[in-house]
Amino acid sequence: MSSILNDWEKFCDELKASGKLITENSDNEVHQLEGFRYLLRLLRLSTEMYFEHSSINHPSFYCLSHETGKIGADNPDNHYLNANINSEMKYRIYGDVGDVAYLSFGLKENRYSIDGTMISHDEIELDNMITDENNSFELILSKENNDYKNFLKLADTSNMLIVRQTYKDKTTDKRANINIELLEPSDQSELISRQQFNQYLNASMGFVKGTVETFNKWVAIFMKDHMNALPLGDQSYFQAAGGDPEIQYHHGYYSFAEDECLVIKAKVPKCSYWNFQLENHWMESLDYRHHKIHLNNFSAELEQEQLVIHVTHSPKDLKNNLITCGHSSGAMLLRWVGAKESITPETKLIKLDELYDEN
Repeated sequence: MSSILNDWEKFCDELKASGKLITENSDNEVHQLEGFRYLLRLLRLSTEMYFEHSSINHPSFYCLSHETGKIGADNPDNHYLNANINSEMKYRIYGDVGDVAYLSFGLKENRYSIDGTMISHDEIELDNMITDENNSFELILSKENNDYKNFLKLADTSNMLIVRQTYKDKTTDKRANINIELLEPSDQSELISRQQFNQYLNASMGFVKGTVETFNKWVAIFMKDHMNALPLGDQSYFQAAGGDPEIQYHHGYYSFAEDECLVIKAKVPKCSYWNFQLENHWMESLDYRHHKIHLNNFSAELEQEQLVIHVTHSPKDLKNNLITCGHSSGAMLLRWVGAKESITPETKLIKLDELYDEN
């Protein structure tokens, strides 16, 4: 039994050492406090992913980003589902789509615990799926397509399915009902083995470190090249971490004084959905449960397809006003989903007094 204790102590030592990923990549107390909370959140997510949802015979969905566990610019309008899969198996995904504004399924090779990447193998979105009159659907995951209505092809290294459900208003819209099962079910029970225990410990810690390291690199780039701006950026770079190919990602980093406002202006392209959100230094969406930190094409006020967003540190009487919840700096993101053209927003810092004079 002492060898199991050694595995545990090694895990704890690595968790302790991971604190340097926070202290060496942040320059103020708020960033560091939220950074250590970020580590705890990631540990909670990763241990649930590996210890609770890795059964070969009983696949299940879990949520890898949600209101209190956040990864890499998580979308407040999304309800995310993830499932760990085995490429040698065949799976049936089924249910109904509810009130989703956008729904996509993506087969990935999750390498976050190895090198912080997530490679896309196959993708399908609702617009390209066949549903019945009740908006119910069936999607098959397999290496071979036997004339299935909806199909995703498993690669040899496919190990995760990601489901993105986007809602106009996640607090009121009817959620999609999505389930997963094996095409050839098994009722075989499984006891955790020593090898699995050690594997899950290592993968959990690897996921935490890989996630933090990946998005630390992103933030360093945004702070250097995207300060108070939202350029298009290298989309392949964002796709490598699991981004949806249908989405254009405009990442940026904000930093401005209490008496200033970051004004963002853009012509909205023709697209199925868009949103803008504010994040902290670690690319976690700010607390959208209690504060207005994001907008989408259903909640924003537009004037002749022109979007103007006013970002301030505290609530102001301004159109499309979003607040940083007291954060002096952090990341931000604009998504265009299904857009046929690329539009980069204009950004400008304006003193609040000058802004009120203009209005």
